[in-house]
Amino acid sequence: MRVSFHLRRLALATGTLLVALQVSMAGASEFIEEMPELSQDPDRAGAMIWESPDFRREDYTRVMIEPITIYISPESKEKGLRANELKALADGFVEAVTISLEPEVPVVSQPGPGVLYIRAALVDVKMDNKKRGLMGYTPIGFVVTAAANAAGARIILSDAVLEVEVLDSVSGKRLGVLTDKAPSSADGENLSWDSISQTLTYYAGRFKQRMQIAQ
Repeated sequence: MRVSFHLRRLALATGTLLVALQVSMAGASEFIEEMPELSQDPDRAGAMIWESPDFRREDYTRVMIEPITIYISPESKEKGLRANELKALADGFVEAVTISLEPEVPVVSQPGPGVLYIRAALVDVKMDNKKRGLMGYTPIGFVVTAAANAAGARIILSDAVLEVEVLDSVSGKRLGVLTDKAPSSADGENLSWDSISQTLTYYAGRFKQRMQIAQ
């Protein structure tokens, strides 16, 4: 069992909001320890997956979600996000996934038998010093506070990678890994948070469908 997993789980179980902001380093993933060998996701271009041969979906009926981690690229002009911006992103991630999963797959706040632990990160995020709004639209599944809108997040997603790890909530055993390189937009503009919302909704929906089939 990894000590870091149990520390994260303890913080979530006691109601502590975990929002990590880190500067990513080149090379192996800074988010997923000992990244397994991934294979192409047959359902989605640009996505890579790994699944443990011991993963029995029929053994799980609920999920526990860790707030998203943001890794800032070393090439980014800016390296800092404000606390209210981080909280808006964390809340938005949890809400987007929760809306997609429930009520069929309940999202819980306590670990236990039959509970999967999901953690995710956006890696290689770049920022500039423009006063842009955190999200220039009203996305389904995202909660944006007035403070976050006023502060504005200066985020560029053109090179960002979504990384997701699925663990057993009791043992910490890794059951699945997914990475998804954000595709370029048709007009070459920076991707919006709407793209991330749609990506999260897609994977959460697929995850729910596969869990329901396994029951």
